[in-house]
Amino acid sequence: MITSLEPPAERDLPPARAATIRATLLSQTDSPTPDHRAGKLAPGRRSGRVRLALLAAVSLAAAGAVAAPLLGDDPAPATTLAMGPSELTSSLAETASDCLAGYPDDPMFAHMPRFPVAAGDLAVAAEHSGRAMAIYLADDGFLSCHTVREGDNEESGGFSIDEWHDRKDWLPGPVQLIDYGSSGHESGWVFAAGRVSARVDRLVLEHGNGASTEARLSQGAFGLVTTTEDVGPEAKLVAYDAAGEVVERDRFFAPLSMRDQCYAAPDGTVIYPAETGKEGAPGETDCLAAEPWVR
Repeated sequence: MITSLEPPAERDLPPARAATIRATLLSQTDSPTPDHRAGKLAPGRRSGRVRLALLAAVSLAAAGAVAAPLLGDDPAPATTLAMGPSELTSSLAETASDCLAGYPDDPMFAHMPRFPVAAGDLAVAAEHSGRAMAIYLADDGFLSCHTVREGDNEESGGFSIDEWHDRKDWLPGPVQLIDYGSSGHESGWVFAAGRVSARVDRLVLEHGNGASTEARLSQGAFGLVTTTEDVGPEAKLVAYDAAGEVVERDRFFAPLSMRDQCYAAPDGTVIYPAETGKEGAPGETDCLAAEPWVR
């Protein structure tokens, strides 16, 4: 079973931590914006998503009841996947609270997207082997945070911020991978989160060696975390509909390459243009249908 806890109250960042974040952010505000799914820099767009180094003295003690057993005798947090704020363990509640601390009212965000993000917007949180992530799906955009434990107390990580613009209600196909982390370069163990359309009844990560991990689905979002380190570069996300038919099969690490397909709304408006020379335009006939997203 999973412990249900309310996230702890937001608190001010320690001065040293705030200074580190501020200096890193200001040095990166002119960089191009990575695309959500492609993971590469999209030309001609204002910087809206930034990775920051975060330093803090935060304990990641595990709660007594979690979603999966402890891994061996390691005192680090257990493997947990929480779909929403009601499923947070104490350590994930701290990760989720730290993600919101100071955003968006701190002056350091003056040159970045600034939109309301509340504790109730938490869609997915996961932790495994000293790493954790939290993703908020708000009305105007998403906020995603990663933390990595270093030693007994120190913690490092980063976060991503981006606005939906006209894409909130549409997906580039049945599955949109918003963020993920892996213990190696396109390998190891992974956690991931994103959005799915109503067509998706099951979503499975095929590790590439015959093993697989099934994602959890809740209110239009998905989350997954593997407890083994055998996910390889050829791993695939496979989506099934209610009849058991495959509706999408795509490389899990595909976000590291540019999107080569455009997606359009029913009226022909291109919601997700292609990014490898196939620029989308209203009325194009070679775009795939963007799928509606309902939370």
